[in-house]
Amino acid sequence: MDEKNRPLSIRGFVQRGIVVSDKAKNTVIVERDATHFIPKYMRYARAKSRIPAHNTDELKAEMGDEVEISECRKISKTKSWIVTKIIAKGVRRGELIREEKLEKMAKQSDEKEPSLAVKKKE
Repeated sequence: MDEKNRPLSIRGFVQRGIVVSDKAKNTVIVERDATHFIPKYMRYARAKSRIPAHNTDELKAEMGDEVEISECRKISKTKSWIVTKIIAKGVRRGELIREEKLEKMAKQSDEKEPSLAVKKKE
């Protein structure tokens, strides 16, 4: 999307995340994961933030898309971000891992079937 057609001017931070909800009109909820180090315990803590972002008619990001969001002026009480780019379509959490596990399970079951099958005597 070029500068002339962008409905809102962007400024400030640019973040990446995954759309976890697209139920509201012209709004998507973008979730991003973060880890931060806690020096006292010498451990990392996982955190996530859910950011409401304006979803323009030109982009129409959907649930599961990986998007880039940019800070802009306040649009409503909770919205001050806008979706600027769709990086990947339909990326869902753990989707690839699940597919790999299912394929692995299918291969294992195929390998086990001949050994478990009872041979008929003719």
